[in-house]
Amino acid sequence: MAAAAAAALPRLGALLLPFLAVAACLDVPSHGCYWTGCQSKWFGVCAARHFLDSESDDCDGLCMVSKSPPCLPLHTHFYCCKPGIPKVTNKCGHCKSKLDFGKEFICCSDCSDPTIMDKNTKLGYCKSGANLTMQLKPQETFHWVAGPWMICSSPCDGGVRYRDVACYGSLDDSTIKHYPVDDASCSADEMPARQEACNQHSCSDPEMTQSMNPKRSGMSGWLVALVVVLGLGAIGGIAFISYTYYRRRSSGPSGFVYVMMEAYS
Repeated sequence: MAAAAAAALPRLGALLLPFLAVAACLDVPSHGCYWTGCQSKWFGVCAARHFLDSESDDCDGLCMVSKSPPCLPLHTHFYCCKPGIPKVTNKCGHCKSKLDFGKEFICCSDCSDPTIMDKNTKLGYCKSGANLTMQLKPQETFHWVAGPWMICSSPCDGGVRYRDVACYGSLDDSTIKHYPVDDASCSADEMPARQEACNQHSCSDPEMTQSMNPKRSGMSGWLVALVVVLGLGAIGGIAFISYTYYRRRSSGPSGFVYVMMEAYS
């Protein structure tokens, strides 16, 4: 009985060794990844809810000999990562190593490569130990923009007028002005009319006739006034020329002699 118990101790120790190794590993950080102490290659595990990323006998050259002595045969160090939900930030825009999820970017705070385990919850980690972060993209909205109506094609008896209608997009960022996009981006049910009927009243309508006559009579009055002024000017010019001619005819010789006598006196 004692011999059987003694034989079972090594097996029990082999089973407990991985868990003891985890307990004796380097300090587990609150986020990111870390190297464990030496663990069995077959029974090694990470801490609860941590993800095993890789393994290395020398922690990829990062293990310190004083804190992590060389592992026994068939033992190694495991690189464990603690996944988490990314924190919202505004610093992913300048990172080249970021993941595009449509409405947001996922990146590491040090711009290293992020690892995502669940695309729905965005659960993941950064192998470098940096914080997993997320930057929301500016919200894009689409709306119709209608221009002014053009002149009606007819003053009466029914006409048609047109205007320009286009779909524009805009962002939450007020520094970016709205920009034209494809009409399919806007709702067809909310699209304003591009044309409509106008001036449906009849041209023979008395109100229409009265509204048009003042303009015509006004133009005729100006023309009559202009003709009268020109006529009076012409009559006055003719009268002045006739009077001048008459004065010269009636007082021409005596006046000429008088002037000559005054010159020689």
